[in-house]
Amino acid sequence: MSRFKAKLLLPTLLLVCWIPASSHAQSNLVTVDVPNAKETDCTAINKSGVVAGYYVDSKGVNHGFALIHTSFKFFDVPGAQATFVYGINDLNQAVGWYTDSAFITHGFLYDAGKATTLDPPGATLTNAWSINNSGTIVGTYVDRGGVHHGFTYSQGTYTTYNAPNAILTAITGINTAGQIVGFYDDFDGNQHGFALSNAKFSSFEYPGATDTLATRINDNGKIVGYDGIDGLGPFSGYIESGGVFTTVNFSASLDTRVLGLNKAGIVVGRYTDLGGVVHGFMGMP
Repeated sequence: MSRFKAKLLLPTLLLVCWIPASSHAQSNLVTVDVPNAKETDCTAINKSGVVAGYYVDSKGVNHGFALIHTSFKFFDVPGAQATFVYGINDLNQAVGWYTDSAFITHGFLYDAGKATTLDPPGATLTNAWSINNSGTIVGTYVDRGGVHHGFTYSQGTYTTYNAPNAILTAITGINTAGQIVGFYDDFDGNQHGFALSNAKFSSFEYPGATDTLATRINDNGKIVGYDGIDGLGPFSGYIESGGVFTTVNFSASLDTRVLGLNKAGIVVGRYTDLGGVVHGFMGMP
């Protein structure tokens, strides 16, 4: 496993742009836009309300951000061609992935001003999706044969997981109790959400959807994600609790994806407006 430690770059703080949603659909969701960004994706939120995510600048380059009390902090893994932040825990440890100078994608952990590369043995591509308060990291990696596997990383040890009868497995969320969620592709190319507990998989689908992806599970056991008629979208977001699904759609949007939630039930994600522009959002549906 290749590793490095370096400080992340923290440019000047900028004010967040808040745009209220219209009165129909979830009117209490608000837009989050990094100033001058071509695209903003909010991917995770912790109990303090710190939002993590990434944005695309005017040159098409991806950068990570944290949104703290309506102000942004931006950072890039040093030397990276692109940086994506996808998870944050209540200790403000963050995970995600970056593309190096050779255009190889690695996972990373950001903790106390330092970034450490995460690559399971034999990985040719790594995505770190989420981290819980115990420091367990979950994600996906691609092996030398091109197969996608889910993984956990804890105390220096990687463990690989593959959903039954799957051609692709992605682990995307883990809560304080160690409950895990993700999604997998079956042999027909359809995507299904799953929960993983005690090494046992249980799959689920949004009613009537061809594709269901689970992205996070909070400490109350609520699951969020998005679903659609195929893997290319358009998608609608959802919250699942006790087997009951609640749809989450941003007003006047073409596509909504719920990517994170905290214990208080505040969700974050991304939506595509009627002009095709991707914005971040947050709020309590």
